[in-house]
Order: sequence, then C-alpha cells, then structure tokens
Amino acid sequence: MIRINLHDYRYELKKIEIHKRVVKCAAIIVAAIFFVMAVWLMEQARLDSIRSETHNLESQVAGLTSQYKKVKAMEAKQNRMQTIIAGIEGLREKQMPASTIVSDLNMAVPEGLWLASIIQKDAESLRSKKVPVIMFGDPANKKRKKKKGTAGPAKEFVEVSGYALTEKGVVEYVKRLQELPYYETTFLYKSAQKFIGGQSIYNFIIYCYMPEKKKSA
Repeated sequence: MIRINLHDYRYELKKIEIHKRVVKCAAIIVAAIFFVMAVWLMEQARLDSIRSETHNLESQVAGLTSQYKKVKAMEAKQNRMQTIIAGIEGLREKQMPASTIVSDLNMAVPEGLWLASIIQKDAESLRSKKVPVIMFGDPANKKRKKKKGTAGPAKEFVEVSGYALTEKGVVEYVKRLQELPYYETTFLYKSAQKFIGGQSIYNFIIYCYMPEKKKSA
C-alpha cells in the first residue's frame, strides 16, 4: 500500500493563500494611500485656487474701499463747505464777499489739515471767551456806544476751527492766512492734541481780524 503525506502540501497551500491575502491587503492599503494623497493634492490645489481668488477679491475690495473713502471725503468736504458758507453769509456787504473768503480759506489749507467751521464773532463774544483781543490792537481800544436804531456790534472777527494731522500743519496754515491782505491780524488761539481711533490729531482755533471799512468823508 502506498501512503502519501498530504500534510506538507496542505500547509504550503495555506501559506500561499495567506501570502495572497497579505498581498491583497497590502495592495489595498497602498491604493488607499495613493487615493488619500491624490485627494490631498487635489484639495491643496483647490485651496491654492481659493486663496488666489480670495487675494484677488481682497485687492478689488481694497481698491473699492479707497474709492469709497475718497467719495465720502468729497461729500464731507462739500458738507463742510456748505456749513462754512452758511456761517459767513451774514458778513457785511462792505466786507469781502463770502464766496471769496471761503475760496481763500480753502485754498490756503495745507495737506493734512481740514476745516470744521467758520463763525463770525464780535469783540464782546471774544472777551467773554477770554480771547486776548488785545492782540488785534484796534478792537481792544474801541468802545463805541450803541445808538438807538443802529445795528448791533460789528462782527469784525472770524473764528476758524478745524483739525490737522500735525502741529506743523497748523502753524503753516496760520502763516498762509496771515498773508491774506484783508485780514489785519491773524493768530492761533488754541491748539490741542487729541487721539481719535489711535490717530493723533490737533484741534485748533484761529482768529482773524477784518476791520470794518470806514466811510469816506
């Protein structure tokens, strides 16, 4: 009788089967890794594209924001000019026209400075605020008595207030106003440093003296 030992044969078949399974598992794992890497690379490419688009949109928004700020600045400037014109429309007919005064005050404004208001004042209103009107010379020595039926005290003073980014800008503006021929005297009354939104600015008040023209005899 011939005996065949199938033990080794069956053992080898099991080893081959296990090997095949290991290879299949390894192949699945490698494929999964490649798939994950491919997905990751695709996501990175998509993120880069999104970042690029976001950067472009941010640039466009920045450009639009700059234009929007310019428009708002122009609107604010126009509103200020209207306020200024309304504030000095009451100047005497004998004095300079309001449009000329507004134009000169606006043209004299240096870079980094903007006006807030222009108000007519008389000597009494300045004295009540303890403004040293003696610096104007003539107004301090005028003590005219008000007659019945006459108009109120002449508003020979102009109060100019506003803001500047630097104190040097305020000084420069005062110098430019002093060059205007129809102001007899111009001086800086107050300049105070303030902080708005972390930005340092200077709030100033300037007084100009424009004497009333005397009637010819």
